[in-house]
Amino acid sequence: MAKRIVIVIGSLQVGGAERQITEIVPRLDRSRWQVDIITLTQPGPLAAQLKSDGFRVFSPPLVRRSRRSGGPLRLFRAAILMPWLWLWFLRHRPDIAHFVLPEAYLVGSLCALLAGQKRMIMSRRSLAYYQKNHPVLATLERALHRRMSIIIANSEAIRRDLRRERAPNERLWVIRNGVDTNIYRPNRALGTAWRATMGIGPDQLVLVIVANLIPYKGHADLIAALDLIKSDLPRGWRLLCVGRDDGIGERLRDQAEAAGLTENIRFLGPRNEIPALINTADISILSSHEEGLPNAVIEAMATSKPVIATKVGGTSELIDDGVTGILVPPGNTQAMSKAILGLSMNGGQRQAMGQAAYKEIERAYDISVCARAYDDIYQLVTTHPKGK
Repeated sequence: MAKRIVIVIGSLQVGGAERQITEIVPRLDRSRWQVDIITLTQPGPLAAQLKSDGFRVFSPPLVRRSRRSGGPLRLFRAAILMPWLWLWFLRHRPDIAHFVLPEAYLVGSLCALLAGQKRMIMSRRSLAYYQKNHPVLATLERALHRRMSIIIANSEAIRRDLRRERAPNERLWVIRNGVDTNIYRPNRALGTAWRATMGIGPDQLVLVIVANLIPYKGHADLIAALDLIKSDLPRGWRLLCVGRDDGIGERLRDQAEAAGLTENIRFLGPRNEIPALINTADISILSSHEEGLPNAVIEAMATSKPVIATKVGGTSELIDDGVTGILVPPGNTQAMSKAILGLSMNGGQRQAMGQAAYKEIERAYDISVCARAYDDIYQLVTTHPKGK
């Protein structure tokens, strides 16, 4: 009989961790695992994909996702969410509970423990900068580490973070993100066709950044860097910003307007056609101040695009600087502008880097490799509840 797994995550809105869940879950061995998903707020658009694949998605009543995060709202949400989640664990009693991202870890694992849950896994996908502003929650999180059967990081940088938090070393595992290379692959014809639909010529320079509009993603740094070199870039260049507006979109548009870049920078919002949009580009950019192992970089490399990225988190584990892309210090607009300008003027280097990037992803980051690793982890936990 298949063992029951529940994956707890904040939502299934369009984001890197959320898209990984929708890619991995259908690839798990259904003869071994029956997987349910719990979201702590309204599910989001990616839930439909999982439901169509036959998976159940549970969400608490009356709790909706909101950009506001004031104390009264949080208390209201918690008053509904925690009893509901505790009762869910009492009623369903899964063999394994898997918590993805900090909020799901803190709220979900507490409710699961109160319900008597034994086998638990936590996945962390970013560095622990968020703990600096929440010392009490950071202490609680560190205490919870010892109750986990396995703790999964998606990069060595995050594993080092967890070691500093005194997570049991024998329970720490690294499973790197994966990408569906049947979907994210080089396709010049697709890119050319999409350029035409957007009124972009085949010879215009196109940059792309795939990242939700969140301050730590560094869009403001990127716009400032482009402002420094706007007169030196090829005429008619474009930057495509793909991602959900989490509250700073108007500020970024104002910044672009003040820099005289309104015609050059397009904010496309959340899109499902990310493989096509990456294929339209000559260069992919990541300007984040912090990351775990960014899917945006993996997807661009799989599409044979050179990536200019800030050296944060696990980006240096993905990008061989000068070979598959270029790494720059976070927040350094001078370094970012120099890298963009240099690569923009060297088509041969772009092609060589893109080809090298594609080979690296094909070698080590296919989604099937990632899914098999999760199969193995779940099997390990059911056999040895405390990991190795």
